[in-house]
Parts: sequence; structure tokens; C-alpha cells
Amino acid sequence: MPPDTPPAAESTCPRCGGPFHCGVNDPGPCACAGVTLGPGDFAALRAQYDRCLCVGCLRALSTAEPQPATRDQRYIDPV
Repeated sequence: MPPDTPPAAESTCPRCGGPFHCGVNDPGPCACAGVTLGPGDFAALRAQYDRCLCVGCLRALSTAEPQPATRDQRYIDPV
């Protein structure tokens, strides 16, 4: 595969439904490693979704205005 060809999409984002390549098992850093989310965001995302989100959704969430926590999000046990 030429170096500028993106990897084949093998995952579907549970937030937007779009196809994407999850790089968690790739030898290099996953693309989502460059996205910064606020404290508690990862726990809330884990509670809401059962798998990785695409980088576009993670970027959108990282720039979104903070939303008040729902009752379910306030009572997430840290893992």
C-alpha cells in the first residue's frame, strides 16, 4: 500500500456511525492519542459507548462546551 493511502476502515463509530480505522493495536500511537479530553470525559464515554469513537467525534467532543453531568454520569465509579 502506498504511504499516503489511509488504512482500510474496519470499525464503525458508535457515535456518528461512520467507518474508521481504530489504531489501538497498531505499532505506532493511535490517532486519538493526540486528542485531549477533560477530566472525567473518558469515564463518561466508557459508560455511554462500548467501543472506540472515531477521531472526528473525539475532536468534536474535545472542543464542545462542557455540559452539566447527567445523573448517570455523576455516579460513575472510577475504574
